[in-house]
Amino acid sequence: MSREVCFQPLMAKDGELGMKEDISRVRLSYGRSIAKRDFLGRFYEIFLASSPEIARKFVNTDLEKQQELLAMSVNMVILFPQENKIAKNAVGRIRESHSRSGLNIEPHLYTLWVDSLVQAVSEHDPEFNDQLEVSWRKVLQIAIDYIVGGY
Repeated sequence: MSREVCFQPLMAKDGELGMKEDISRVRLSYGRSIAKRDFLGRFYEIFLASSPEIARKFVNTDLEKQQELLAMSVNMVILFPQENKIAKNAVGRIRESHSRSGLNIEPHLYTLWVDSLVQAVSEHDPEFNDQLEVSWRKVLQIAIDYIVGGY
């Protein structure tokens, strides 16, 4: 029993190290993807086609401006698990603006957002593989859970 207690902190540290590695891999992947000129446009093609409900929410949206916001937001979502102060504030604003009393972005739509982003990354990052997809989904899910928690 005392052996379990001794190993628990080590497992927590290993988990932290694993997340840091995931974040590092995702940051590099995002850098490779966003360096491609059509990455953000492709994301929105995929995302808007993923559901009529999403397409309706973007009917009167300036997609050029939205792409700029997306570029910054994805950076903040990637940094959020590290408890970066700027990222925490930015994701907190997303949580508030996307809540039921704000833009009313229903929780089930975030799955489509993640799937669309991962698909766009897979098409633009030449180093994309199954392990990197897992890292992307793990990193994104931390911020998504926080945002959905404010719905």
